[in-house]
Amino acid sequence: MEEEKLERSIRKSEIPGLTREEEEAQLAKVIGIAEQNLEQAKADIRSANEDLADLMETYDAKEAEGLALWNNATAKLNAYQHGMARLEKARKKPYFGRIDFQDPRLSFLESYYIGRVGISDEKAEPVVLDWRVPISSVYYENSTGPCSYTVSSEGTFSIDLKRKRTYEIENDHLKDFFDSDVVANDELLTKYLAKNKKAVLGEIIATIQQEQNLIIRRSPKTNLIVQGVAGSGKTTVAMHRISYILYNYEEDFRPEDFYIIGSNRILLNYITSVLPELDVYGIRQMTMEQLFIRLLYEDWDEEKYTVHTIDRADEKNSIKGGSGWFFDLENFCRTYEAEQIPREPVRLEKTGTLLLDAEYIDNYCREQSTLSMEGKMCMLNEILLAKFENEVSGKEVTFPAREKKALKRKYEKYFGDGKWRGSIFDLYLQFLEQQAEKGKAVEVPENSFDVYDLAALAYLYKRIKENDPVREASHVVIDEAQDFGMMAYQVLHYCLRDCTYTIMGDTSQNIHFSYGLNDWEELKKLILTGTYDAFGVLRKSYRNTVEISDFANEILRHGDFAIYPVEPVLRHGTTVQKEAFADEAALLAAGVQKIKAWQEQGYETIAVVCRDEAEAAATARKLKKYVPVVEEDLETAEFGEGVMVLPVAYTKGLEFDAVLLLDPTEEKYPENDGQVKLLYVAATRALHELAVLYTGKLTGILAKKAPKGRHNQEFAMETLTKAKEYEKVSLTQKEAREENRAIGIQEMDERNSHGPKRIVIKPEQIPGRAPGNTSTTGTAVMPKSSTGMRKAAAETGKEIAAKTMQQRAPEGVSAVFAGAAYRGKTGGKAPGSRPATAGIQSEKAEQPEHMNTSPYAFGAIPENELLRMKGHSRIKCAVKWAKKGKAAVEMASMYGILRITPITPEVIRISFVKGVTAKVQDTYWKPKADTSFPWSAKESKTAVLVETEKLRVMVEKKDGAVQFFTPDHKLVLSEKRDEPRMIDGGMTWTFFDWSGSEKLKAKGILSTEWLDLTAKARYVSFGGKQARMPLVVSNRGYGIAAAASRTALLCNVRTFGTYLHTAGDGQIDYYFILGKDRDEIIKQYKEL
Repeated sequence: MEEEKLERSIRKSEIPGLTREEEEAQLAKVIGIAEQNLEQAKADIRSANEDLADLMETYDAKEAEGLALWNNATAKLNAYQHGMARLEKARKKPYFGRIDFQDPRLSFLESYYIGRVGISDEKAEPVVLDWRVPISSVYYENSTGPCSYTVSSEGTFSIDLKRKRTYEIENDHLKDFFDSDVVANDELLTKYLAKNKKAVLGEIIATIQQEQNLIIRRSPKTNLIVQGVAGSGKTTVAMHRISYILYNYEEDFRPEDFYIIGSNRILLNYITSVLPELDVYGIRQMTMEQLFIRLLYEDWDEEKYTVHTIDRADEKNSIKGGSGWFFDLENFCRTYEAEQIPREPVRLEKTGTLLLDAEYIDNYCREQSTLSMEGKMCMLNEILLAKFENEVSGKEVTFPAREKKALKRKYEKYFGDGKWRGSIFDLYLQFLEQQAEKGKAVEVPENSFDVYDLAALAYLYKRIKENDPVREASHVVIDEAQDFGMMAYQVLHYCLRDCTYTIMGDTSQNIHFSYGLNDWEELKKLILTGTYDAFGVLRKSYRNTVEISDFANEILRHGDFAIYPVEPVLRHGTTVQKEAFADEAALLAAGVQKIKAWQEQGYETIAVVCRDEAEAAATARKLKKYVPVVEEDLETAEFGEGVMVLPVAYTKGLEFDAVLLLDPTEEKYPENDGQVKLLYVAATRALHELAVLYTGKLTGILAKKAPKGRHNQEFAMETLTKAKEYEKVSLTQKEAREENRAIGIQEMDERNSHGPKRIVIKPEQIPGRAPGNTSTTGTAVMPKSSTGMRKAAAETGKEIAAKTMQQRAPEGVSAVFAGAAYRGKTGGKAPGSRPATAGIQSEKAEQPEHMNTSPYAFGAIPENELLRMKGHSRIKCAVKWAKKGKAAVEMASMYGILRITPITPEVIRISFVKGVTAKVQDTYWKPKADTSFPWSAKESKTAVLVETEKLRVMVEKKDGAVQFFTPDHKLVLSEKRDEPRMIDGGMTWTFFDWSGSEKLKAKGILSTEWLDLTAKARYVSFGGKQARMPLVVSNRGYGIAAAASRTALLCNVRTFGTYLHTAGDGQIDYYFILGKDRDEIIKQYKEL
């Protein structure tokens, strides 16, 4: 009881104070930690550069091993540099928010600060949480009181939010702070929005709103379409969503798995400049045209073909943008395929036996919709050849060898040789000719193509020619999605398979009115087909002042189309200026004067918006004489400080401190729905100032009141709710106990039908246990992660372990036995055990041979709380010395002794004991090689290399991590370089660098039983059964056998870490097995 009181008081004392003095002291403390981390990062970079210099001195440039080390060192340096960029952000402004909350399962309050990046102290304890961690979502989404947060694949956790505090920090000074019990703090938001564009970008993370946060944190494994009004932060939300996904779904998504599709290069250049601020690197970005060109692969000749922008005013060409055009193309391909692939029955010569009938061929072509025509030809050839060989084997009618060989050659290429020799460009012209005959004539391209020509060509390539499919992307983000017609989306949906989408747009800003999207209905039917796919609406506009918003909404009311209502954030500014001038010279002079006045007011981003590219280029040349203008080339221009002169179409997705709408006359903007949307786009680009300067007659859209006869129908609003996808069902303690009991019974029943009878162990039969002693001992709980969101629970490890073992003892094994620690001697036999007869074991046996005493059945699911690593000081595994013995190589670090023992050319034993005077112990399994075989060990300045005929094992001295290579230097597996291993209180952790694409499976008891461990955490030991080594096999051609006599757990969940954990043996011990397939790995495993 006294210990519990002390624990509570310690926890309470850890909660930072609430007064200004205490908050200032906390800020100083966090800044100090951030500075230390930054200095350490700089030291790491210096060290990495020194390592590179050493490698250059040690290895020849062409030496394979040196090249591998160089690549590793370079990757490490890049990671350090990105890490330092994160730490510099943390140093500039450590945090912006704080949450204090009560977990109902714990007796104390918890408190966390939230910042742009996470900050941890020297013990790896978090002092500031990254805004992307799951628990940070309560800061953005919830008011004070009961609430919850969800961890992907792990479940939902309920807390009571006691306080939500927001901070203004500038130049290491706490300017202000305030508590809020509402979701969005309008006071702070209004302050940030009043700043210039550059300053606003730096504060976005602090002001993410609830509706934005729900979109950002939606699972990337589902499709999402977002309708966002102008100024709702669509582009910003999309970028933050990518950052969130890469942080939380590292196992499933890497930067190269993303495509960002934008409507123009200026928007993409802007995105490129902002993503590093969000800790995102290496994302591929392209226009829709560039994506379709990419999908043409080798058929696109850059020297021969060019791309042009489709003319928005060309009504004739607009039909190419709709779904109808795609369906016509689909039917054209279907007809062409029927002409190319014969549909006649195929009969065997001499016997007349039917090999393939016409109906089968027709059905196959129709059902294999994902295969190209070339692919279908190849597959039909294989099917026909198999039918032929089956027919001529062992039949009464025999074929002479020469005749049989000729028939085989014929059937191998009966449907074609699998190489279509046509041209997709010629085929597209045939399609256009056919369309013209049907009264759907469009401009026929020669060597220049618009986006819908390119979409059609990409579809033809995929549908007709492709024979080696390439996986392009796992997740596609499309910004300004309303600018693309359904033709583009139908082709994307066909060509980019097995990927998910985040689609952002605003139908009110569809400047391609006749073929873009004026509503979302068709796209929703095409894309949102999954259970958890969703459509969301961002209705609040954060960009414009009330005055600019009112002006823009008046423009919108001139249109006769349905709109989504806008909810502006109340922020007042100056009235929108409209002023006429006598001639162009006066207009230019007034424009220059206005720009200079805005610059004097501190506005750093200014746009001069013109009608088209020609007007923009001419205006830029004139303005250059008086004010500096950003680069004129629209393909290379980058968004940034200064004056940009842009056509209205190129302003999509961008925003500026001030916007000058230049000369919007009646001639340039006639009164129709398309021009209404163009002017709406132009007006809504302005954050603070908007001016309209013109000569002649101002367009009626700006000059007149909106017609009363026009009505803007409003779309029904759809609220995006918190997603439930991939949540683990939360079980009560009783339900969890029953579930584990059922698993135990099932496994025991399976074993009864395949092997020895179930054996019930009595307490007095347990080694070292006196009769009547029913106390439980055993493994402590898995400690919690230093990078996780929660601190360790109040209960001690022993208390929880005791409870857990009583709850989880498998059927047929007493809780007492389950808790006993088995300490087998060399040879593995426990006192009193008897040998079993072949395949049969007596029910009267006092104890089975080498029983595994773990309380956990194979495949049991561990509690989340047990998976998180606890905070600890930095473990120093750097190699101090190495020595080669007769059977093994030993290396010493300040942390302990690492031993590498070659067992066979394909099998290496890795052992580690904590402490420089400790010794590696033999286990029940093979401790060293039975027979001698050649192997070598070499030591260089930077690494130790152990090599057999089939395997190369390298340990870099700097970090002590074990890396496994094939003889041709291909890396197969590596322990984590920053922290390869840990031992604490009889428990061990070996941290592995498993890749996101790697598939792991564990071997169960039955011959066919394999447990999928991809992105999962499971017990892989066999509690209550005869001792056997847990075996995990990877699709990369290797296995890991853990020499664990008790509990073994594999965690492959990035949130908690990727590691192999054992409890009860006290030393790390595993066998690395190289094999070309599972059978070969299992064969090697059995010999251990």
